[in-house]
Amino acid sequence: MTNQLKETQQMQPAEKKNDLVTKVANKVQAMVENNQINIPENYSIVNAVQAAYFKLTEVDFKKKTSLMDSATPASVAFSLQDMAIQALSVAKNQGYFIVYGDKMQFTRSYHGTQAVLKRLNGVKDVWANVIWKGEEFDVEYNERGQLAFKSHSVNWMAATGKKEDILGAYCIIEREDGVQFLTVMTMAEIQTSWSQSSMQTVQNKYPQEMAKRTVINRASKAFINTSDDSDLFIGAINRTTENEFEDDKPRKEVNTQQEIDQNANKETLDFETEATLESEVKQPKDVTPAPQPEPITDPSDDPF
Repeated sequence: MTNQLKETQQMQPAEKKNDLVTKVANKVQAMVENNQINIPENYSIVNAVQAAYFKLTEVDFKKKTSLMDSATPASVAFSLQDMAIQALSVAKNQGYFIVYGDKMQFTRSYHGTQAVLKRLNGVKDVWANVIWKGEEFDVEYNERGQLAFKSHSVNWMAATGKKEDILGAYCIIEREDGVQFLTVMTMAEIQTSWSQSSMQTVQNKYPQEMAKRTVINRASKAFINTSDDSDLFIGAINRTTENEFEDDKPRKEVNTQQEIDQNANKETLDFETEATLESEVKQPKDVTPAPQPEPITDPSDDPF
């Protein structure tokens, strides 16, 4: 553990941590009141951030520390803010927090990505399925020249849960006007995507759900980046999706107990300044991670 991180932990008593969490909730609430973002009526920013706070302050008895004490206050605040802007909740397994070096990042789960997509203007529904060995899957080109779903003959006994038995996965996004858009990925394409990800441990443990998550992320790109939703909302979505990748270069995984130093974003951010959080969201800085960043903690056992 670096001296900088030790000093950060010593400066973060319980009341200081609570203060940081309160400021994040207040900042996101101010964005709502200023019509910068739209939050569903049934989403409580305070409740979601508080639930995340409890998760972040749980002590890992093997490491003798919590996630919140493993990361800089600035990265914790930005991770919480990204979660709240997307109206997601860790209590509903819609996302989780991962620490690389001393930087925390928020990553959506499969269910979280579905929830976010349904909030986009014009999107009615989204779903994904895995194609197993022994099943028949057929597509065709529609009158618009777009790839369209034709049929999927399901064999429930083929769903072994083993990565080697997955042929591929597909996602269908349905607009409010009833038009559907199909995205298909072979397992080879999915594994290529996984090779660039920092989450290979989870992908190997839950290949079925992670394959669906991967194809949903690919399908969503066109909808997200052509959406007329809030820039703050879209920025948080894109940032959270990119959190698990390192500039399209593979991230090498090692023993998750091993702690590393990371050169990125070493400057101290002043969270006493009201404009700090908002300005960071509007103009995210280009962060260049150190070579081969490695997680010091895995997502929860059930990240879906």
